[in-house]
Amino acid sequence: MPKIVHISGAVDAFYHALADRLHRAGATLTDDPEEAEVTVGIGEGASGDVAVVPAHVDHGEAGLVVRIHDLLIPEGAVDWGTEVLHEWADWVKDGAEGIHPPDIEARHWVHVRDATDALSLLILADSDAMVQGVLDMSGRRAWSAKSILDEMRMLWSRFTNALHHTHTISSLSDNPSPASSSYRPRPARPDLGPLHDALLRAGGEGWRPLVSMRMALMEVFAHSDD
Repeated sequence: MPKIVHISGAVDAFYHALADRLHRAGATLTDDPEEAEVTVGIGEGASGDVAVVPAHVDHGEAGLVVRIHDLLIPEGAVDWGTEVLHEWADWVKDGAEGIHPPDIEARHWVHVRDATDALSLLILADSDAMVQGVLDMSGRRAWSAKSILDEMRMLWSRFTNALHHTHTISSLSDNPSPASSSYRPRPARPDLGPLHDALLRAGGEGWRPLVSMRMALMEVFAHSDD
């Protein structure tokens, strides 16, 4: 059911992505929290009917808190964790020479489109289907730094080969997705069961992220000069 929604917090790429997704779902956005049927706070200290925060920061008072782990925003946004991917993309574009930017532990990346699809369903759920408490959100698979960097190198090589007409049979052959070399042993993943159940209750199909890592990294490159 469409609702009137007020969003507060830093106006960054994540804010715009969530606002756009809510609008496309039929919500009416308002700048006045007094007019809103649902208030949504974003970022550190967020409060409201729903608070959406990076997993490593504190939140304020909220009926529902969604903690997002390893959010992948191709456009980039401060505090959500994507900064390292943009540093790596710049390093690969510069020739991948010398010491690459700082390594990280394997992460359960989740694309911002998958995240906002799920959030819109939770925020606009009928009152009897709205959940309370704390939900953790992340991708389902862990990705090592090596897997991400290998994929970035392959994607950038394909782009430059196409640009300069230097493709070979080898460069055009299929490369396996980083899924085939995803991190093992697997690091601890947030418990996604409550999120899956909440999305089912809200009328969705549960937590089923759809955006592939390859597509996500292509979008990171596309936005790396923005």
